[in-house]
Amino acid sequence: MKAIVLLVGMAISGTIAFAGNGETLVDKLVKRRVSYPEALKAKGIEATVNVKLRLIENGEVEILAIDSESAELKASVERQLKSLKFRNAASFIGKEFNYTFSFQVEK
Repeated sequence: MKAIVLLVGMAISGTIAFAGNGETLVDKLVKRRVSYPEALKAKGIEATVNVKLRLIENGEVEILAIDSESAELKASVERQLKSLKFRNAASFIGKEFNYTFSFQVEK
């Protein structure tokens, strides 16, 4: 069973450093680290998770808002984002980002 995770991200405030292709360094790390949990994929749970976050002083993520029709996927994305630690992220501290994660099982 294949899974598709579609990530749409957008920086919404301040001057941002880009990693290429219009993607910020924050976007790049988020995209690499947030994944479809195998247990939920195996159950066939599909949903979209919308997140608004901000980077705080210690390089950690503060989740400002998170919403999904699946409580399980919402909790998983929240755990994954809170585990992120940004090094050398001084230019991103206080910046807010919006992401939409769409988790779908490919049939």
